[in-house]
Amino acid sequence: RYRGMDATFDQGLDELKTVTGYLAAFGVPEENFAVDLTIARGLDYYTGTVFEFVAESIGAQSTVCGGGRYDGLLESIGGPALPAVGFGMGITRLIQALRDEDLIPPPDTGADIYIAPMGADAAKKAFALAEELRCRGVSAVTDLCARSVKAQMKYADKTHAKYALVIGGSELESGVAELRPMRGGESIKTDLSIEGIISAIRE
Repeated sequence: RYRGMDATFDQGLDELKTVTGYLAAFGVPEENFAVDLTIARGLDYYTGTVFEFVAESIGAQSTVCGGGRYDGLLESIGGPALPAVGFGMGITRLIQALRDEDLIPPPDTGADIYIAPMGADAAKKAFALAEELRCRGVSAVTDLCARSVKAQMKYADKTHAKYALVIGGSELESGVAELRPMRGGESIKTDLSIEGIISAIRE
């Protein structure tokens, strides 16, 4: 819909044709959108094309997202002349639409590894290891609250981590630690290097 005060109806149609042309260029099938000259958004500051994303499966209140252009809004409240576009989205409607289309992602199965430090020096090492592991594509979590090892193990279990690696003073000194499977199995001795930890996790 075009609502520019100085625009003609033909200019509005030209803009709509441009928008639908871009949709076609992006490979959006024609049956997935419709031009509706009767759409009326709830606020009067729109100055160009307005749009709505509709999910018919969720019933009467089927608009999941709506918005449009409001090129004169900022200037009307004392700001600079700045073209703009925006939208509002209903999160509960979006979730319901995703559920109806079976598009809700599976629940997070937990981090690959939880690194549990004991003491300040171990915490520094744990932070460094966690960051390096993430950079290598390994999901890693470490303690942020200076909790006891027992509390950290409970938290690691609660978050469904696959492995736990406890680091204390002796592990820092020897450069070797035990990688503990959180769902049963024997612990694995590993050196405190990125390569060693990744190798142990993926064995």
